[in-house]
Amino acid sequence: MTMPDVRTMATGRLGAVVSSLAPHVEWSPVGLLGGLLCAFSAMLPDTRVQRGSGSMPLMLHVLLCGGTGEGKGQSWGIAEAVARDANRTFMSGNVIHGVVGGAGLIQAVADCGEHALIVDTEYARVLRAGRRQANLSQVLRDLWDGAPVATSRAKDPVQVDAPRVAIMGHITPEEFQANLSGTDRDGGSYNRLLTLPVSQVRWLSERERMPAHLIPEAGELFARAVRFGQRVGTVTLAEDAYDVADTIRHDLLSKARESEDLKPFAARCNEQVRRIAALFALFDMRTEITPDDLHAAASLITHAMDTVETIATGSGSKTSKRQPLSLTEKVRARLELFGGSARSSQLLPYVGASAAEVKALPGIVVTEERQGVGRPAVVFSLADDSSRDAACPEPEKPAAGQRAEPDGNGAKIVSMENYRPTKPETVRTVRPSAPMAERPAPLKENPFRALL
Repeated sequence: MTMPDVRTMATGRLGAVVSSLAPHVEWSPVGLLGGLLCAFSAMLPDTRVQRGSGSMPLMLHVLLCGGTGEGKGQSWGIAEAVARDANRTFMSGNVIHGVVGGAGLIQAVADCGEHALIVDTEYARVLRAGRRQANLSQVLRDLWDGAPVATSRAKDPVQVDAPRVAIMGHITPEEFQANLSGTDRDGGSYNRLLTLPVSQVRWLSERERMPAHLIPEAGELFARAVRFGQRVGTVTLAEDAYDVADTIRHDLLSKARESEDLKPFAARCNEQVRRIAALFALFDMRTEITPDDLHAAASLITHAMDTVETIATGSGSKTSKRQPLSLTEKVRARLELFGGSARSSQLLPYVGASAAEVKALPGIVVTEERQGVGRPAVVFSLADDSSRDAACPEPEKPAAGQRAEPDGNGAKIVSMENYRPTKPETVRTVRPSAPMAERPAPLKENPFRALL
């Protein structure tokens, strides 16, 4: 799976932090971005984001998926260092290492004052335990929703009325495949996880060191964003972001319906987009979500959906009913959604291609649109319908030996009799039977009679 540009998946200051740290890490920066988002969401316990006529919490449950030694630990280690520099008190007293069952998890969250960050570098154990303990899967779902959780034991019950819990987990693709449970998929355990791939993208010398000033500088930006975000009640959509939110919702749900394997994982993709977009806005110390925030969050979620689909398809699950669309079909459908033309920010993140790849497609016209100061916007448009007709090949003429006969509708019916191989005549040969050995003549007298 190709790795898209991480700069399309983050905005503003958070994108700048990831871009400054990424060149000094061998692993894909999307893992670093996921770690920073998870830690940031954990430190905003009372901040919510607008969703329809209501709101929802910002907590993320992030799962870094990569092979053994493929940088999951290093990606989270850098994000953790930035978060610790920003808020040492929280990272020292509100982090729970490992999940030990539903009741144990509820007790641990209660001990942290209902506000915690769970870090489990062996998340496969959580998935296995969830298959044995139905209440654990339900507790994890309720924590994502911010719903009350309680133990069922009669003696000394524990109840958490308003949990604010983020989760950072690590898993390998093989473990993810092995622990896919139909019950958990249908019940919603997986669609609450933001599954991001981590793999090696560059080689660095062992002499390479992270510049000493980068972590403190990132930590300072992180700390200021946390202080700002904790004073915000609800993050809302800017006026020009409503139409973009509707379009993204349509696009992501359409993508999820293309594949039977993807449906169980994508039911909450739009809720994930809204939470991530709100985190982008708060990191820039804004209270409103802009279209750029939504586009970046949708690009990250699309990448996560592609990751999950790749893993789920390889796990031996049932075959998808629909074939994936080609790049040409995706581009045309996207442009038709916008009336025949769209800007690069409205097109490229959703078709998973670069500007050069889209420009090379037949029937696509590229122009520039200038609005005020700054660089002109690149606009992709559909050519007239004649271009589509020109791309259709002419019908093949019958080859030598073929008969073209008209049917009742004027169409040509090509007879393929001449193409069918003739069966060679089978000559049956009768092999002469071998001569039977002559039987000896019967004895006239029984030789054993004299012995009786």
